[in-house]
Amino acid sequence: MIQFYKPTLKRKDMDSVLQTMVNEEIGPGKISRDFVQAFCEEVKATTGAAYRTYPDCLSAALRLMGAQKGVRVAVSPLSPAIYRTVIENLGAQMVIVDVDKETGCPNDSLIAESGAEILMLYENFGTLPAKYNEQTTFAECCDYSSVKVIEDISESIGSCIKDEIRAGCIGKIVVCAFEEDSIVSAGGGAVLAVRGEYVTALRGKGPSRYLKMPDMNAALGLVQLVNLPQNCEKRRDMLKSYQQSLAKTKHRQFGLNLLDFTSNAGFFAVHLDSRPDETVKFASRHNVPVQMAFEDCILKEIEGDPFEIAPVGASFYYRTVRFPLYSFLRGSEVEEISRVVAHLP
Repeated sequence: MIQFYKPTLKRKDMDSVLQTMVNEEIGPGKISRDFVQAFCEEVKATTGAAYRTYPDCLSAALRLMGAQKGVRVAVSPLSPAIYRTVIENLGAQMVIVDVDKETGCPNDSLIAESGAEILMLYENFGTLPAKYNEQTTFAECCDYSSVKVIEDISESIGSCIKDEIRAGCIGKIVVCAFEEDSIVSAGGGAVLAVRGEYVTALRGKGPSRYLKMPDMNAALGLVQLVNLPQNCEKRRDMLKSYQQSLAKTKHRQFGLNLLDFTSNAGFFAVHLDSRPDETVKFASRHNVPVQMAFEDCILKEIEGDPFEIAPVGASFYYRTVRFPLYSFLRGSEVEEISRVVAHLP
């Protein structure tokens, strides 16, 4: 059976972590600050902070934006389930806003109708909230001007439309997780970057030493962030093979599909036109592991009928699966996965 996921850890990644140990720089310090600076340059932000955990980072972002009791925070039904915990712990009110069927991101017209003050914008599987403007013939960002935006690029970092719309360009606050299976891994933790009016606030309320990311994690994250373009490019060749195979079926790839869109190629998620269990069984017979794409999203434990709360999101939740896509897949494995994709039931 093909392994579903394997982290992209190369010799120089390991050497970077080892060097921090040799230099006795294992706690929060200079390397962590360098990592934050590199991330800020990636998203064109002014300053930022690195946290030991993703939930701590999300909480800090929400506090900076004024989330407190009574404040309505809009989220996509496909956002990570941890969003609900973080929002409720601050006493704020979570508002589920359905997604657009083309991008998988929150529907901007529904955001405006929701009465929310803050939007936690999660960009699943490398997609971006953009659409084609027929009048200008250019792609443009969805209109989230009615709310303050925290943009979570944990799965979209590295994706862009030309070089004009990039992951991290929408929110005044940008967060990104760096877990083991993230696009860029630090083995755990997250970074928050800010611009505009939130710069002064963050500088005055940075994380305590007990919440900061250690240099050991930052060392791994830094070298992986530097190598992000090369890793994305290698995966894009694999993704292209999968896409060509999928074009022979009745199914479609999840997410944005504009001509000028360049995905980070960190995932291959397919919205099926059939029962997922049939696909899982079929792929398993050919030693290809397939997983449900949204196993840990907000809809998983929601009260009520998901199709009444978010009909488009519910369709994605119940009928979207993921296939293996990572840098260390062998050519023969990519060919086998492509063959399975081309013959999906």
